[in-house]
Amino acid sequence: MNLSRRSFHSQRGSVLIVALLLSAIIAISLASYIRLGASSQTISNRALYNNGAMNLAENGMEEAMYSINKAINDPTYTWSGWNNNGTGSSSDAWRRFPTASTSYTFSQNATGYVRAYVYNYEGTLAPKIVTRATVTLGGAASAPIEKWIEVTLSRTSKFANGLVAKNSILFKGNNATVDSWNSDPSNSGAFEPYNAATNRHDNGSVGIDSVMVKNADVWGYVSTNNGQSPADNVGNNGSILGADSPSGMTVDPSRVSTQFAANFDPVVAPTTSVSSIGWINAPGTYGVSGTATTIVATGIDVSGNSQIVTFRGDVTLLLSAAQAIKITGNGSGITVAPGSSLKIYTAGDIDLTGQGIVNLSGSPKSIQIYGTSTTAQDIKIAGGGTYSGVIYAPNGNVTINGDGAMAGSVVANNITLTGNAEFHYDESLGNLGGGNPFRVTKWKELTSAAARAAYSADLSF
Repeated sequence: MNLSRRSFHSQRGSVLIVALLLSAIIAISLASYIRLGASSQTISNRALYNNGAMNLAENGMEEAMYSINKAINDPTYTWSGWNNNGTGSSSDAWRRFPTASTSYTFSQNATGYVRAYVYNYEGTLAPKIVTRATVTLGGAASAPIEKWIEVTLSRTSKFANGLVAKNSILFKGNNATVDSWNSDPSNSGAFEPYNAATNRHDNGSVGIDSVMVKNADVWGYVSTNNGQSPADNVGNNGSILGADSPSGMTVDPSRVSTQFAANFDPVVAPTTSVSSIGWINAPGTYGVSGTATTIVATGIDVSGNSQIVTFRGDVTLLLSAAQAIKITGNGSGITVAPGSSLKIYTAGDIDLTGQGIVNLSGSPKSIQIYGTSTTAQDIKIAGGGTYSGVIYAPNGNVTINGDGAMAGSVVANNITLTGNAEFHYDESLGNLGGGNPFRVTKWKELTSAAARAAYSADLSF
């Protein structure tokens, strides 16, 4: 009997131990499950507000974009609510949204705000926007979530970049160069010529499906849209650099991109009831100073020595021949008189050798060539002088030959620079026509500490 009792107590004790063990296992499992649930909720919550922080950063960018373009369209707009460090070509503006020392309130007691900093807020040159969004979660203490973005802008003008082609840009020779300057830094209309020693800039932008930089020196930016980095086509003596590029490198990674985009809108010659004067094939003067004139002609064909065709006033020239312009001979060419301008519309080929086109006004805005062809069109510029003007020919194959230089902007199907050709992009062309708004040309999230450190001082207000 005593043995039975002891056996019974032993069995009860074993059951109790098993129950305790099962309870402990269940308790540990429940605790682990609760911790897992809490961790999953925290991760999910941070993921949610991670996206919220990015949206907040982009909202700050959009507010800055609004103010930049509002100031372009409304001269009375004063950037109300923004701080700035003065006026001029390098002025900056900054602001916190919603306002200083306040925050937006989200669900779950989360709060957030965004700081926006605009470099060159007056838009004399292309502004740059950097925003820093901060979201603080409610409840348990955790590190704030931050998102930083950097946005580069450019004008929506056809000539917002230096060299732009649908198909390819090829630099032939060992000494071709690309850079930029601003011929009208004060936006007053006064012309300032390019000077490598005093006003050379590093905004010689090149954008294309395929760029063969080879041995050219690009002092600016190069972008493609074919997925291949422009750096892959830089020769041993070539470079893509800027004033802020670290010493010792030949290609600055911050100045190359594979995300180029551009519109190549067709251009149509203006309609007119003016009768054609036939061929212009002898020296002469066309147009009147201070007067806008439309001239319709078959083409210009001048050969021989020192055969000069001069245009005065503001002349719009409409040419119909398949070979629209052909200039040959020593010292022969076209001259645009001081204070005058010339716009050429043609679907035909253009061959400017000899003296080419001499722009006595200096400003590239004064000479504009528009290729209206819907098929291939050849435009050749040669000679030892400087062609100062713009070319817009979406289906054109533009070749710049020789030891001369070109100042202005070129938009074409294919562009080739040969020999020692120099190209100087005129930054003032970004606003050709006046009142052109800015658009985003480069968007980048700043994720590394080093990338953020470059702007940390400006975005710590």
